[in-house]
Amino acid sequence: MVDLRPLRGWRFAVPPMEDLSSHIAPPYDVISPEMRKELEQLHPHNIVHIDLPVGKGAGRYQRAAELFRRWQDEGVLTQEPDPAFYLLEQRFRVAGGRQVTRIGLIGRLRLVPWGEGVLPHEQTFPRAKADRLALLSAARAHFSPVFMMYSDPMGKVLTPLLSARQKTPVAIASDQEVIHRLWVVTDPEAIEAARAAIASRTLYVADGHHRYETALAYQRQCLGRNGDKPDASYNYVLIYATAMEDPGLVILPTHRCLHDIPDIDADRLLQAISQHFDITYHEPEVELLGEMYCAARRDRVFGLVLADKPGGYLLRLRPRAATLGLLLKENHPAVADMDVAALQTLVLGPVLGISPESHKQRPYVDFEPNAQAAIAGVRSGRYQAAFLLMPTQLRQLQAVAEAGQIAPPKATYFYPKLPSGLVIYDLDRV
Repeated sequence: MVDLRPLRGWRFAVPPMEDLSSHIAPPYDVISPEMRKELEQLHPHNIVHIDLPVGKGAGRYQRAAELFRRWQDEGVLTQEPDPAFYLLEQRFRVAGGRQVTRIGLIGRLRLVPWGEGVLPHEQTFPRAKADRLALLSAARAHFSPVFMMYSDPMGKVLTPLLSARQKTPVAIASDQEVIHRLWVVTDPEAIEAARAAIASRTLYVADGHHRYETALAYQRQCLGRNGDKPDASYNYVLIYATAMEDPGLVILPTHRCLHDIPDIDADRLLQAISQHFDITYHEPEVELLGEMYCAARRDRVFGLVLADKPGGYLLRLRPRAATLGLLLKENHPAVADMDVAALQTLVLGPVLGISPESHKQRPYVDFEPNAQAAIAGVRSGRYQAAFLLMPTQLRQLQAVAEAGQIAPPKATYFYPKLPSGLVIYDLDRV
């Protein structure tokens, strides 16, 4: 049973409708060192100062915690007077320029082990979890929500909250790509209706696996020190939840851009790929992208752009028994159905010697959601090759999670990301 509750969140104390863009930041794990410097210089109160502290050793986490408390005490941050669910609307454009909107609610979710109403699809790694646990232990707050999804064809979860919200949002932020708008809903009847509607549903984690596992680890630490206190704040984690049927729930592909691979030869690579794929040459590359989307209606297809070859290649997987048997030998059926698994099993592993493990891929693979950027990287000499993929489908992700399996690394890129610093869950000042 999903136990989702309202919270008295902390928010930046700016007038309603004043642009918060200079205060919020993307999730910590997509911020490059260069982006962090830009955010730091954007505003002295940008959340990146706290959510992604710089420096060496444990001292940086303590400094972040002290800064967080200072902002609270100085009125930079203010707490909601009443328990609330928050509605976050994000407007953005997809390929072709069409504008879409995604909306979801922010609340605090009672922590449960994986498989008990909350399902993952990604592998997590100790280093990232150690970093998040150090920050959570020092600051005792969640600065960005875990991104979750649920099935709700009739819209029963959000309808009461949408009916109860005010016309004017309490906060707005914008950048070149996304407009974020936030509403606060404190109506008790609307909150209870939403809680009841989501209680029996399964939550699928889209982004934030490391933060969810970190919250579980911190809960275990607190239970060891304090004993079982069911309503203690550390038994909850900040989440954003949206319906899987929302037309604005967008998954971008994660193209594989190869670099620093020794002795890569384009002709030998194409010859090896032809064992499992029909290969068609296309020039220019923009024609390749169009052909990929058309062919994907019937077949499993990939694109390939090579540094020392003009144009690009459409790779069409042959549905032969031997090929499908190899996919199923190496993968669970739900995983084998994913294009990222097929590429890894048939090409990246056996042909190029690239391990399926995420930390072993990093020296050789960059993951890029923008096909034009991937192609440009090849043409500039930054990459030796780029494999272009179609996006993972929600049904595939759902099947992997329900089977208790883990998808290959970077199987999805949910867009847009959720901002950090928009709503903060303070475990000490609930």
